[in-house]
Amino acid sequence: MSAAFVAAMLPLSAGAHPSSLVSAEPAPGERVGRPPTQVQLRFLRPSVPDPRTKVAMVSPSGVNLARGTPSVTGLGVSQQVSPAHEVGGYVVSYAVVAVDGHMTRGKYDFLLTATAPATSPRGALPVWWWVLLGAGFLGLVFGGSVVLRSQLHSAGRR
Repeated sequence: MSAAFVAAMLPLSAGAHPSSLVSAEPAPGERVGRPPTQVQLRFLRPSVPDPRTKVAMVSPSGVNLARGTPSVTGLGVSQQVSPAHEVGGYVVSYAVVAVDGHMTRGKYDFLLTATAPATSPRGALPVWWWVLLGAGFLGLVFGGSVVLRSQLHSAGRR
């Protein structure tokens, strides 16, 4: 190896310890019209899976919406988040361990301009379906009691 090549590589390895955030989704300062389902961070240097790696997305009322542990793949880190139900400023904070063992910490904010729609649990039936089912049940009970009463009344005549 030439001395010039080694000298050119030094700033990229030994000299640059902290890994800088290159891009993020949602992006710093961005106005977001739809709540994110995850936070994606991309760094200048590769990251490694480490229990110290943390990513949080905190709502305007102070609730951390991060779910589970962050996923680390090379230059990227992603974090699943619960649906956001508040319009306003959100803060993303992170602590990520780079391949050289150095910790990179940072935070930024973004503005959510619309919330996630309220959803019912999977497989739940709509209210109108329960009303229809209840009416059908009452019809069966009432109809059955009329038939039973008429049969008992007929049996009493014999």
